[in-house]
Amino acid sequence: MLYAEPKHTPTIRFINPVSPLSTITMPRVIQQMTFSRKALFLPLNLAICAAAVPRGWQVEIVDECATGARHRPRGDVDLVGIGAMTTQAARAYELADAYRCLGVKVVLGGIHPSAMPDEALAHCDAVAMGDAETTLPHMLSDFQAGRLGGRYNWRDYPTRPIATPRKDLLDPRDYLVFNPIQTTRGCPHNCSFCTTPAVFGRKFRLREVPDIVEEIREAKERYRSWCFIFADDDFGGDHRWALELCHALEPLKVKWASQCDILISRSEKLLSAMRRSGCIGLILGLESPRQAALAEARKTYADASRYVEQIGLIRSYGINVLGSFILGFDTDDWRDCMATCRFAQKARLCMSCYPILTPYPGTPLFDQYRRQGRLLTTDWQRYNGASVVFEPARMTTGELRHAQLAAFTEFYTPRSALNRLGVWPLLWRSWLANLLSHRGLTYYYGKKGRQVPQFRDFLDRESRAWRYLREEQTRSPSGRR
Repeated sequence: MLYAEPKHTPTIRFINPVSPLSTITMPRVIQQMTFSRKALFLPLNLAICAAAVPRGWQVEIVDECATGARHRPRGDVDLVGIGAMTTQAARAYELADAYRCLGVKVVLGGIHPSAMPDEALAHCDAVAMGDAETTLPHMLSDFQAGRLGGRYNWRDYPTRPIATPRKDLLDPRDYLVFNPIQTTRGCPHNCSFCTTPAVFGRKFRLREVPDIVEEIREAKERYRSWCFIFADDDFGGDHRWALELCHALEPLKVKWASQCDILISRSEKLLSAMRRSGCIGLILGLESPRQAALAEARKTYADASRYVEQIGLIRSYGINVLGSFILGFDTDDWRDCMATCRFAQKARLCMSCYPILTPYPGTPLFDQYRRQGRLLTTDWQRYNGASVVFEPARMTTGELRHAQLAAFTEFYTPRSALNRLGVWPLLWRSWLANLLSHRGLTYYYGKKGRQVPQFRDFLDRESRAWRYLREEQTRSPSGRR
């Protein structure tokens, strides 16, 4: 009797490289702020990649950000897919090289390989540029036909719908936020520092509302989730579609937060619908309270003189506002950085963040600074929003970094939180987030044996914090003006 050989089921392993964003302070600080979770966010990009894999494949996800140890490449799979933001690129290339030495084919994707495909191709067999739903099926078909290679650009194929991620491949106990949900892609704006238009286009692509609702229903039933993050660049970019989604969310009785541009304040009808549907917070990319900086960033649709009014309108609907600012524009000096922090307090933002301006590959800003010879390094690990990788116009690199740290520490002091949040009505989620942020910052500086940075250090050049800054600049070759 003849027996047929069992058919081989090909296996693809997706890897999320360890991110310097998780280690730049110290893993212990992250654990202090996240109830001992191993990582902040589930790697949504890879969960979506897994969903884009056709039937007939076995799929694995390895997340170095959650394992606590570096992944050791093994030649026990047919294909490896590695996703990378710019700050993860060095580790992604290291993993890709190791797997290729084992004879395993490697695909690189994500924001950095999409922006720098030629660089990425030196370390892999093929690059997925943009949407995984569009590129991966073609790549896997070519792999099985023995012709995988080169660039696969999502713009060259018919666009496919945004996929429902494979969360079943990850452990919810590892993540503070296990249920990020992507509802849109793309952005019509063209801000000079943003990678979204280059990678995902300037046209909004909207996910089907029933698919979003079903993903939330399943998360409620399977994981008992009640609060969700819509991981979008601009949730309210299409007001008609956003209204439709909000109406569909109302019966689910969930809470959610997302990111929007300030133009959301134009529609009180939408703000009301968002609140009824469970919206508890919005991240607004404000960038700066100064119009000169907004002009520099090509943020032409925003009017800084109306920020306080617009933020107040959003807050009047019971929606907390988290402000995202950028420090280090050419018009900024340390006093402008301080003014940005003070503005965030005056506007009574529940939370705020202050990343350093970073010229990410693929952005107009990267091209501008490279042309001007202002890039200090292409060590991609330092492209993390916490390191100065370009030559500022009105500060030294050390001064810019010190101003960023001073902004964070001042904004999250208990006194600042009290002035912004008050005591009644009790905004317990905002209070908890503020206290955890303050705890993480003080823990970090305590462990380092360093004085907490303050803006007054700029006026007292003999302070202990300023002496540390001088020593740090002496050690760093990029500490020049």
